[in-house]
Amino acid sequence: MRVLVTGGTGYFGRRLVRALRERGEEVRVLARGSSDVSGLEGVEIARGGVEEAGAVRRALEGCDALIHAAALVKRWVRDRSAFDRTNVEATECLFGAAAEAGVRRILYTSSFFALGCSDAGPGGVIDEDHPRDLGHVHTDYERTKAIADARVRNLVAEGAPVVTLYPAVLYGPGALTEGNLVGKLVLDFARGRLPGIPCRGDRLWGYAYVDDVAAGHLLALDKAAPGSRYILAGENVIVDRFFEVLARLLRRRPPRFHLPMSLMLLLGAIEEIKARLTGMNPLLTRAEARTYEHHWAYDDSRARRDLGYRGRSLEEGLARTVESLVPRT
Repeated sequence: MRVLVTGGTGYFGRRLVRALRERGEEVRVLARGSSDVSGLEGVEIARGGVEEAGAVRRALEGCDALIHAAALVKRWVRDRSAFDRTNVEATECLFGAAAEAGVRRILYTSSFFALGCSDAGPGGVIDEDHPRDLGHVHTDYERTKAIADARVRNLVAEGAPVVTLYPAVLYGPGALTEGNLVGKLVLDFARGRLPGIPCRGDRLWGYAYVDDVAAGHLLALDKAAPGSRYILAGENVIVDRFFEVLARLLRRRPPRFHLPMSLMLLLGAIEEIKARLTGMNPLLTRAEARTYEHHWAYDDSRARRDLGYRGRSLEEGLARTVESLVPRT
């Protein structure tokens, strides 16, 4: 099977491409001219961005399947409309082009953010059918992933053969891109650069080991019915528990201080001003800070039941992550 992968040069995309290649699939990656394609030996590279209609049409030629994993994953850009162009408009155009090319197997890598925070769920956990309130969003990334999810559902209702996958917080070995926030957090903690735990330590978050999510995509490619939707997660734990596990693996004391929301909002405001003045990426934004007030935990039992998906425990996943990122002394 020839599979076109968008986002194949990113943190998750590289693990996905590797999993496809190990299974013997013929992989083509749509990559911008500026993207680093080193390490993608044995993969056909089609140059272009997901917003470039001509490049997309050429990349889709002869493909049996499409996995759309590309997205603008940043906490801030000067032009906010870039999120809409990449995460919403390009997604719609890509799936339209795939239909014209006769591609009948399409996977869309969405995000847990598209489903929203899980505060209203029983025990702070929700599934794929939880109603999404588009009026309650925080960051531009969350906003546009939620809009894109709604648009894709409309396309499915019109007959598009799209399977939507919702990874929880991705973590594990790999490049320290903006899509690998947990990896950066692990290193900051290991180097003593973490001032404290963001907000309250009793918020539930769902964590998904990156290789488990890649395996989940292969399972969906084989088994998922067109129009189906699946959460790909692992273990839901409160923030304090996350740091307890990480501290034990690193042989350090867990952070004792919780950063109050008022302080996080102040730091976010300062970082935003610096970003506007310098163009450098902020370390935090006020919108991002607000996400730490909520639960983001998910029920992946549908994927486990229908696809045979398995997400490993946080302890096992973090142990592998620490081993890959933190040199032994």
